[in-house]
Parts: sequence; C-alpha cells; structure tokens
Amino acid sequence: MPPDDPSATPAAGGVAPAFTSTGPAGHRKRMRQRVLTHGAAGLADYELLEMLLFYGIPRRDTKPLAKSLINQFGSFAAVFESPVEQMRAAGMPSTTATLCAHVPVVANCLVQGSSANRPYLGDWDSLVRYCSTVLQRAEGAQSHILFLDSRNSLLVAEPFIWPEEAQIEQMTARLLQRALEVQACALVTVCLAEQEQDLPDLLQGCLSFISAVRKAAPLLAITLHDHLIIGQGKWLSARQKAGEW
Repeated sequence: MPPDDPSATPAAGGVAPAFTSTGPAGHRKRMRQRVLTHGAAGLADYELLEMLLFYGIPRRDTKPLAKSLINQFGSFAAVFESPVEQMRAAGMPSTTATLCAHVPVVANCLVQGSSANRPYLGDWDSLVRYCSTVLQRAEGAQSHILFLDSRNSLLVAEPFIWPEEAQIEQMTARLLQRALEVQACALVTVCLAEQEQDLPDLLQGCLSFISAVRKAAPLLAITLHDHLIIGQGKWLSARQKAGEW
C-alpha cells in the first residue's frame, strides 16, 4: 500500500528525508506556521513581500520574485509606492499588484487611527527633540516632511528630496497633494545638515521652496509651521529668521 504522502517516501537505503517537502508547498506551510507561532514582526522585508505574493502565485516559489522586486524598485516601501503597471512589468501578477497598491492606503489609515501613539510636536522642545533624536538616526544630509493633524500631533514623517529651482512648482504641488492624502492640517519641513555644511547657507538655499509652499498651502487650508535646519548640535528656524512669516 503506497504512503499517504509521496514526499515522505524513504530515500534509498531506507533513510527518511530531513523534510517532508522541500518544494514551494512545504516552504509556504513552514512560513505560515512561523507567522502563526511567532508573528510577522520578525520577518525580513522580502519575506513579508513573499507571503503577499502567495495569493497571486499559487504553485511557485515566490522568494526569488520578492527579492527581485525589492532590488528593482530599490526598497520594500518603494515596491508598494510604485504604479500597478510598473509592478506588473516587473513580474508581479495583476491580482497581487492591485492588492499591493492598496497597502500604502491601509498603512495611512492605521497611522491616522492610532492617535494615542502620535508624538505631539506643537512646541519647540518637542519638535526639536523629535528631529534631533528620531530623524537624525539617518546618516547624511536629508530632508523630511512632518505632516501634522489639527492638534499638532504627528500623522506621518516622510523623507523628501529637496527640489532644484526649476522643480519648485511641481514639488510644491506634489507635497500639498500628499498632505491632502494623509489629511494633514499643518506641515514642518526639516533639513538635516552634514558636519561640513554651513547651517545659515543651507537655510538660505531652502527659502525659495519654503516661500512657494507658504503661499500655496493656505489655499488648501494647510499651514506651514516652520522650516528647520538641524545639525552639529544646533538648529535654525526659518520662521525666526524671516522678517515676516
């Protein structure tokens, strides 16, 4: 009488295989059991994406595609922020691409719904402390946008590529569109300076874009609270430096 599980048939010499299955089905079973037992928090980025791909690719190993997608788009987050057409072109099944396109929307809803965990950034001490501790963990000069709710609690903080002069109008529109998407009432822009950068010079180079945002934001009932330059244990405020704000 044949065994119930063909994959469990003993190998030559009567020695049983180490695993009941080494194919995609067995791998998926182990992944699911791992999540059920320990939760998904310990999974690597590619493993999270791999499990999402299970639903669109029923009978194939999804690990190579998951790693390939992250390599192609540059990061785990960038995969989900890409248009559905680009996901499909990169090899993702249509149904899974549609599912993944909704992940950022779900994430934003979760962020907005957890108000008890939102940092309050409505005073100088809390704002500078947040920027100096949380944002400065990233290496190198970077820009960030802090999207705040009506009580000046943080909705979401996102990295931002500071625009060249010719890109100011386009990037202003893109920034305010993002503010509407997360239902922000106010913004704070932040630039993190590298050690060799002069903070006043860096602030001066930001003023054109800051001015454009300040003029456009009120048309959408959004307020730009300030622009901060932080680095070398110091900070500068565009609001305090400006004659009028």
